[in-house]
Amino acid sequence: MLKLSLAPGEYLTIGENVVVQVYRAENGRTYLAIDAPREVPIVRGAVREREGAQPSAKLAQVPQKGHKSGNPI
Repeated sequence: MLKLSLAPGEYLTIGENVVVQVYRAENGRTYLAIDAPREVPIVRGAVREREGAQPSAKLAQVPQKGHKSGNPI
């Protein structure tokens, strides 16, 4: 799993057709802009779980509040 640290305005690409940009980060929340073809489904994890899906086993561990991790996320 690739873990990145991005500042507002920075972006990453997934393949040739998907662009994910951090457009704002404030008050502990990060806001993303995602540009992808319409046929690529984009669904919040919370929505999938509410519909009965299990969280992916591939999710990264999120540091607890107040914990300083040396690894970028």
